Amino acid sequence: MKITLFGVRGSLPTPISKQEQREKTLKILHLAKEEWKKDPNGFSEEEFLNHLPIPLSQDLGGNTTCVFIEGDGGERVILDMGTGLRVLGNQLASEAFSGKEMDIHILVSHTHWDHIQGWPFFKPGYSPSVNIHFYSCIPNLEERLERQQHPENFPVTFQQMASKKHFHLWKEFESYMLGGLKIIPFGLRHPGSCTGYRIREGNKIFLFCTDVEYREEDREHLLKMKPQIAGADLIIIDAQYSTSEAEKKIGWGHTAVSKAVEFAEMMEIRSVVLTHHEPDHTDHEVARIILDEARLLKPGGMQVHIAHEGQKFIL
Repeated sequence: MKITLFGVRGSLPTPISKQEQREKTLKILHLAKEEWKKDPNGFSEEEFLNHLPIPLSQDLGGNTTCVFIEGDGGERVILDMGTGLRVLGNQLASEAFSGKEMDIHILVSHTHWDHIQGWPFFKPGYSPSVNIHFYSCIPNLEERLERQQHPENFPVTFQQMASKKHFHLWKEFESYMLGGLKIIPFGLRHPGSCTGYRIREGNKIFLFCTDVEYREEDREHLLKMKPQIAGADLIIIDAQYSTSEAEKKIGWGHTAVSKAVEFAEMMEIRSVVLTHHEPDHTDHEVARIILDEARLLKPGGMQVHIAHEGQKFIL
C-alpha cells in the first residue's frame, strides 16, 4: 500500500506568501554561507540542500486535504477531495482520457468545503471512460455535491461531468472490501459529523482521521475502541492547533498537536503524520509548534512526521 499526500492544509487553500518565501530564502542563504566558510573547497550545494530541515527543505504546501492510496492489487483510493485533488487529477489525466476503462474510488470524510472543493477541477471526472465510486456515511452525498456545482456557484453542473458516478452508503463500524483493501468507517468528533477510515491490506493498517477534536473526556470512550485501532502502522491525524490555541477553540472540531501525539501513543501507533495545518500559520510556525509539542522520535520508537505535499509512505 502506497500513500501519497496531495493536500495538507485545513479550512482553506493557503499559498505561501512572498514575504514568507523571501524569509525562507534568506535563511537558506545564511546557512549556506556558514557551511561554505567551514570548507569552501568541499562545499556541495546539492548535499547542503539535501540536509536542510523542514520547512526550509520543503514547502508544506497550500492545498487542502487529499490523500491517494495505491493498493498492491492496483486499487486507486482517494481520501477526500480538497484542492489537492486537482493536482492528483492532472497526474491521472492521461490515463483517464486514453479511452480505456478506469476505476477510481473516493472515500469522503465530510462535506465541509475544504474537503470537497477540488472535485469540480478533477480532470478524470470529465472522462466518459472513468467510473468514479463515492463512499461515505452521508445519505445525501450526491445532493450535496450537486449543490456545490449549482450554476450560481460553478459553470458546469455535477451531472454534466462525463464520468460515470456511483454512490455507496456505508455504516460506521461495518467492514467493507475494495479489492484487497479492508475498510472500516468510524465516527469522529467534528461539527456536522465526520468519518475516519481504518484501511487494512495484508497485515498493514492505516488510519485516516482528518478533522477530529480529541478531548480528555474522550479518553475512556476511545480506549474501548483500542482493540480495533491499537498497533496501526500509520495514522494521518488532524493537528491544526497549538495547545494554547486549542484551549480557546473548544468545539471548533480540531486537535492540538500534543493531543494528537498523545492519542497515537495511547493507541500504540507506530507512525503519526500531523496534518490539516492552520491557514494562519506559516510553514515555520507549523514546524515550530510541532517541534515544541512533539519530539520527532518518541520513546518506544513512534515516529512523528510533519505532513507536506508530495510526502509518500509505503506500508
